[in-house]
Amino acid sequence: MGSGSRIDHQHHLIATTASASISASDDAQHFGVAEEQQRLIGEILRLGERIELGQASDAEARRFTEARDELRSELGSDDPPSDGGRLPESAPDGEESVAQEARELEGQVLLGQATIEQSERLAELHARLQPAEDRAVQRAAAQQVLDEMLVEQQAAAALHVQARDRLPDEVVSYEEDFGAFQRAYDAARERAARGEAAIPYLTEDATGGLGAREGGRAFGVELEFDVDGDYDTRSEARERIALDMYRAGLSRDEGVHEYHAQQYAGYTDAANAWRMESDCTVSGEIVSPILYDEPATWQNLATMCEIIERHGGHASFRTGGHVHVGMHDYGVDVANHFRLMQTYKAYEDVLYRLAQNPGAPGNRHRGSRWCTPNQVPAGGYRDLYAVEDSAYHGQAVNLSGARGRQSDHGEFRLWDGSLNPSVIQTQVKLSLGITAAAVRDAGSTRGPAGGDPVQLGGHRQRLREAGLLGRRLNGEQWRSSTLSFRRLVDEVFHRAQDKEQATALFASTRWQVR
Repeated sequence: MGSGSRIDHQHHLIATTASASISASDDAQHFGVAEEQQRLIGEILRLGERIELGQASDAEARRFTEARDELRSELGSDDPPSDGGRLPESAPDGEESVAQEARELEGQVLLGQATIEQSERLAELHARLQPAEDRAVQRAAAQQVLDEMLVEQQAAAALHVQARDRLPDEVVSYEEDFGAFQRAYDAARERAARGEAAIPYLTEDATGGLGAREGGRAFGVELEFDVDGDYDTRSEARERIALDMYRAGLSRDEGVHEYHAQQYAGYTDAANAWRMESDCTVSGEIVSPILYDEPATWQNLATMCEIIERHGGHASFRTGGHVHVGMHDYGVDVANHFRLMQTYKAYEDVLYRLAQNPGAPGNRHRGSRWCTPNQVPAGGYRDLYAVEDSAYHGQAVNLSGARGRQSDHGEFRLWDGSLNPSVIQTQVKLSLGITAAAVRDAGSTRGPAGGDPVQLGGHRQRLREAGLLGRRLNGEQWRSSTLSFRRLVDEVFHRAQDKEQATALFASTRWQVR
């Protein structure tokens, strides 16, 4: 993606492998594709793949037929004509009697006196009376929509294969090699004891390809901050921060913009597109441009944090750090979204631990008022509407930006506000890793100890019940307490340095309460 391009220009990788096709019906009359049609297409493609692989149940086979018929109806002539679907002024040769019947039925419909059977008959006659060239154009338009959706699905499938092939053959496993984890944990504690930064900050290939411009995922951050003092003090601080952002080449102007101004203006990956926005819940919020794992990104992030702190900004119990991650390869297959949310739910408690700002007084997380734990249905999602219903704004993981398009993205809202670039970078990498794992590790059933998800507050509750809360753990108790973290980093990272960085964050945080 070149400088200044929009987020919907994500990388396209088109698969050229053979695939089943869907044909538009002869009477297709829609030139665009509505969300309901997108949902049906995604469902048909998913069920069709299972049928081809011999994995479909009888119920799924029946549903495939039903969904296909529904789509044909959506793209066909089964609905009564709308105001724009009037009869042609003159009937085709030999169709005068048909036209007369249609006009009589149309009168009944317009008066609201038509039965369901009469409305269906009118739709049938209306399609019959359309000029042949119009029907051909309509069929071509509908077929083009279906072909484009099929290409999107093929591209997503190819990206899944690419992600799996990128993994090295040999990786260190913290689940199997407890000693590797322990060494990384001890090293982080020793750095902190010496007064050094416990969590490393990487600037070259920081994500191991997860956030690469080519073949990785775009991401973005929102940095909330507070300033002590009255309204005028906070307002002056925002203005000074905005001015220094402009002077540093991070923003295009020195203004303080309204809430969500960046979203309405449109996102870009230009380096000078950071923006200061007002936020009624905190003193201010910095919204980044579209970012990739490049040295300039991490240098700009560090500069941004330094500017905020220079003018009295700090992370408080009110502030959050939101990470947006591209989901261009998810498509309309809700199985991808389900795996992502299963991963989140399986590691919910340890993720909230890693979400804590290590610099917060008392090692406390800010709470879950603005990042409520998600509820994930055991049976998966019916469609993208169901995904949004259980992963919306205000929850730990927000998937309201999932629409089956190349510009799709998810938002990880559970992270505390922080102005420590190392903390932010580690949480960005965890967000990227979880998003990538959902499409890379299809079929994986790994999870925390015993295979049971540990919800927020679960570890503290177990330690309290065992009389171990607040005590230093040793031996098997320590192994058991760290198992969910070790499994998490094994699932989302393959490089030792990424696991070591996440371990340093783990060593700097504590288990949280609900």
